[in-house]
Amino acid sequence: MSTETEVIRVVAEILEISDREIRLSDHFVDDLGANSLDIVNLVWRVEEVFALGEIAEASLEKIATVGDLVALIEPLRSHEPSEASESFDVALASDHAGVGLKSELIRWLKARDYSVLDLGPTESHPVDYPDFAELLGRKIALEEARFGVLTCGSGIGMSIAANKVRGLRAAMVSEPVSAALARQHNDANVLCMGSRMIGPEMAFSCLQAFLNTAFEPGDDGRHQRRVHRIAEIEKNENNR
Repeated sequence: MSTETEVIRVVAEILEISDREIRLSDHFVDDLGANSLDIVNLVWRVEEVFALGEIAEASLEKIATVGDLVALIEPLRSHEPSEASESFDVALASDHAGVGLKSELIRWLKARDYSVLDLGPTESHPVDYPDFAELLGRKIALEEARFGVLTCGSGIGMSIAANKVRGLRAAMVSEPVSAALARQHNDANVLCMGSRMIGPEMAFSCLQAFLNTAFEPGDDGRHQRRVHRIAEIEKNENNR
């Protein structure tokens, strides 16, 4: 995904408008009606999505339009996907206990025209779940897939392992309300489920709720502030 497309997507998410309404020439305040809280939330979200760290105040003061923001981010991106690389809607992985449920979820996704990356395994021979959680996590971190789904026997091991990968926010759920809240309040990007805990139909409901729910920063920015705080804790731990 190009920097321009991704920036417009983030602006649309924060301002809760359609990306089709946004042009590069649009002024954040005069044309898009952004207030000071919107700007703070937008900066946090941009730093998170593009893995930029904290953007210098001097640079932020020069940004008035959407095009200005694109021009700032373009040279700072830590990872530039090649034109030939493909970005998937959903990447999936499992351990041996979760292979069957993963296969059911893949069929469900493809029937609804989601692009899917199956990271394995394909058989039920014993494997170590942390290996597959890390593999999927790297794909999400490199923006090769927007969302991830991990399945094992309980979902617990996968969620613990996935959350060790920087930038991942993995949520273990067993019903759709939690799946929706994981997106709405926590901006989760990986869904973990247990094949021994729930059946395929409940798993479909959870996945649908997860994919159909957008992150909401909160009317006072509280959800965005808390997600940003999680990223700070993660960064501080990695720097120890």
